[in-house]
Amino acid sequence: MRPRFLGDLILATGLVDVILQNNPKAEVFFLSEDTYSEALAHHPKVSGVIVFDAKRKNNLFYLLGFYRELRKHKFDTVLDLFGNPRSAQMAFLSGAPIRVGYNLRGRRWAYNRIAEPSSNPLPSGRRRVSESYLDQLRALGLTVNKPYRTSLEVSEDEKLYVKKLFNRAGIKPGQKTAILTPGGSWPAKRWPLENFIELGFMLQARDIRPIYIFGPKEDALAKEFEERMNKDWIYLNQPSLRGLIAFIEAANVLIANDSGPMHVGPAVGTPTLGIFGPGEPEIWFPYTKPHQTFYSEVPCGHCGLDKCPWMTCMDRLTSVEAAKRVIELLSLPTVKNR
Repeated sequence: MRPRFLGDLILATGLVDVILQNNPKAEVFFLSEDTYSEALAHHPKVSGVIVFDAKRKNNLFYLLGFYRELRKHKFDTVLDLFGNPRSAQMAFLSGAPIRVGYNLRGRRWAYNRIAEPSSNPLPSGRRRVSESYLDQLRALGLTVNKPYRTSLEVSEDEKLYVKKLFNRAGIKPGQKTAILTPGGSWPAKRWPLENFIELGFMLQARDIRPIYIFGPKEDALAKEFEERMNKDWIYLNQPSLRGLIAFIEAANVLIANDSGPMHVGPAVGTPTLGIFGPGEPEIWFPYTKPHQTFYSEVPCGHCGLDKCPWMTCMDRLTSVEAAKRVIELLSLPTVKNR
């Protein structure tokens, strides 16, 4: 169970292969809030997705029906990767004989197996999310192999749809495309829009077509961009979640802030440059080459602030250096050819 958020849900898909390597006959289901559940559509190794309507989380009649349907699945094992009071309740009421969770105050009662930390914390006192997830499989006695690989699937119809849109937008056969997502859930996580725009011009000068995508609650940012964008750029405001995944899968490279879309790139095999400010790449970026982080070590780093009056960590990241990194990613032999 990983009810929210998009990035966390995608990170949890790294457990699927490990489970199936240990038990090829296992059926793996996910429980997710309705906002994010579509991300797992078409996944060949996910047997199903149980959708929780967060808008009705306090509706007693809805909850009674939800738990009744949940128990009908007769799950053997439940992993609570979220570990908040509601997900602990879901684990307990699932009826699964084996319920795995973390040793968290006020929640341990819901589990009968505790995932103990298998490694030391980072200097910040926190642990890598992927390692925390894998600890739940270790609690079941499963063998854990590395590297940690996440996965999402894009259907042939979705690929054809994006291809038609690319053709309509005048993207030439063989021309490289770069998806840029300037948004982010926290203001401090956002690399300045000015830098994203500068990077777009630099990529365009190398015949790399920039495609900018903005998500929900980013209207003000999108409006500012629209006023300054080059007329030849492709700009998508609030595509569907499936559309976002399909566009990123079709691109040659993704440049994204530390946010949900950043995790889509590695999951669909698109080389990704993840931009980090106050967050910790050691925790949230478990991906190996060709994927890279774009990050500057500063004395106040890893602060975790939602808002910052200085933004030193982001100011040190220049669009010139970002362009160099993108060109390096596109020159790797592993890069996708469209």
